[in-house]
Amino acid sequence: MDSATNANTVTLMPEGYVFVQLVGKQDYMSMDEVAKKCARFADDLRAQGKPVLGLVDFTGDSGFNSGTNKAVMHALESIDYDRAALYGRDKILSEVTKAVVLALGKSQNTKVFANKEEALAWLVMKDPLAG
Repeated sequence: MDSATNANTVTLMPEGYVFVQLVGKQDYMSMDEVAKKCARFADDLRAQGKPVLGLVDFTGDSGFNSGTNKAVMHALESIDYDRAALYGRDKILSEVTKAVVLALGKSQNTKVFANKEEALAWLVMKDPLAG
């Protein structure tokens, strides 16, 4: 089995959202590590009474497999978040991500976009259900 080669980052942005940048080949362990970092930020934001918003950039993700899908599903189920916006250019990865979101019943607060501008606009709008 190939091991992941990546330089993923998880950062709390000054605007108050968690920014995840996926870089390189992912596997279950790399995605699980990203999820753990996100969960820590989510817990901190909840403790401060702030909304938990996530922006995920998968433009640099060079692939997915059943392990990454499993880790993403677990993260979406276990992290208490208000909204998550994901974006990337890979059409197949976008469609797989949309299917996972739909299967988990998270389509109201989790959306997939083609670019960062659209994703960020939806993420930070005051009433996401209206947009």
